[in-house]
Order: sequence, then C-alpha cells, then structure tokens
Amino acid sequence: MKRSIGKKPAIIPTPVLIIGTYDSAGKANGMTAAWGGVCSSEPLSISFSVQKTRHTYPALMEKKECTISIPSIKHVKEADYFGVTSGRDRDKFSDTGLTPVRAPSVNAPYVSEFPVVIECRITKVIEVGVHEMFVAEVMDVLLDGNLVTEDGKVKMQDAPFFFYNPLDRSYYKTGEFLMQGFSTGNLFK
Repeated sequence: MKRSIGKKPAIIPTPVLIIGTYDSAGKANGMTAAWGGVCSSEPLSISFSVQKTRHTYPALMEKKECTISIPSIKHVKEADYFGVTSGRDRDKFSDTGLTPVRAPSVNAPYVSEFPVVIECRITKVIEVGVHEMFVAEVMDVLLDGNLVTEDGKVKMQDAPFFFYNPLDRSYYKTGEFLMQGFSTGNLFK
C-alpha cells in the first residue's frame, strides 16, 4: 500500500550537474544544479533550472553559453561544495583544488577532473516559479579518454557516477549494468 508524503521533488535519481560559466569579471565559476535533464533529442537539448538570486544567473543571461560537467564519486564533496557556496563570495575552483578549463566550443569553463563535459548554448529561458529554466542546445560532449573505446564506443561502466536524492538531501552511487535499453523491453510484445 502506498503512503502519501505530500508534494515533494520525488524524481529519483536526480542528476548532479555542475553548470560552468564566466562571471562579468571573467572569473570561472561552477554551480551545482539538480533540477535538470535531457529535454529534446532534436535539436539535442538539456534543461536545468537556476534561481535568479544565484551568482550563476547573470552569467547565463549575459553569455548565453555554459558547460555542464558531470562528476564521478571521487569528487562528491567538491560537487556538494559547488552547490552550497556562492561564487560571489569564494573562488570555488581554488578552494577545492579543481581545475577550470576553457571549453573549445563555447565561452565557458568546465571542470577538468570530471569525466563528462557537455558544451551548451542557451536557446530559451522560461520562468517557472522561483526558478528560471534554461534550455540549452548541446554543441559537443567531451569524455575522459578511458570512457571511449578504440572504435569510439562509450563505456560508462568505467566511471562511477552518483546521484542526488532530494527527498533526504543525500548522495548515492550508481549501480551496475542491468540490461540494454530500447530492446529488451520488446520481449513483452
């Protein structure tokens, strides 16, 4: 039997996305966002939400470009720090020892130590309550070399990712391979 827990952000797992921008002074900044995901396959686009009060917000509005770096469990503490500390007050890269790198396709920094980087251009901004939802077209995806085979196939099993549980504000590591998508389910036809 199901029990009501009230209105809660119960999309689990929730991704941990580090939104990379340069502020008005040209300083690299990263902000952790959990409200986000793929929103279109053509053009390939990702959406994520940011409150107007955040230091990252004016950079997104001004530059209209960003990166999304996805951390592995090796950097869960740093990813959390990027979400609980404002770039207005601190240099998060310096504080954590992480390395900002200018992205090749967009005017934004990414986190060198994180295994997945998505370069994006903002195409739409939609006001949704206390957040603004940014729709960003994917320009390129950069992966650590150990995640790509010689023939160009992606092998994500070599990157131990984690996710955020907004119901109890905690992080969990992802699990093991279960099955191939968009094929095994056809057994029920």
